[in-house]
Amino acid sequence: MYQNTKHIIKIISITLVVYGAVKLLLGVQSVWWGITSIFYSSNITFFSIFYIIGIPVFFNLMIPITIVLGSIGLLKQKKWGWIVSIIVSLLIFTMNCAGTINFAIASYFYRNIPLPTIPEGVHVEYYSMIPTYITTCISLAYIFFLNQKYVKNIFVN
Repeated sequence: MYQNTKHIIKIISITLVVYGAVKLLLGVQSVWWGITSIFYSSNITFFSIFYIIGIPVFFNLMIPITIVLGSIGLLKQKKWGWIVSIIVSLLIFTMNCAGTINFAIASYFYRNIPLPTIPEGVHVEYYSMIPTYITTCISLAYIFFLNQKYVKNIFVN
């Protein structure tokens, strides 16, 4: 049982490292777009800078860095890594649930508005909520496995 627990912890920590690294790479791009958009804006205030740079820095850089550091601590079987991994998994779950609820509310309010005609040659992007649903379920599974008694015994003792 102890050996299986170690494998579960390795799988969770490796997937968290990969998830954090991908989020970090995409987050750097988002922060860069925010910084460059300030130079093209004519009306710059402290709150616009906070909104354009501060929030993306937190969600797109700080959280992925925390994910990677916590999962490395989890891989090395450190208590702080276990705690950080649970907190990060709860944060991911909460953010994804909030995004899903926000999407459902927006879809409900805009359901009767007709779509405008799209001019020819315009690039159209479609977004899917399926990746959000998948990461929500995976983070819930992480929370479940990391709070199991046999996993807690490794980190608490």
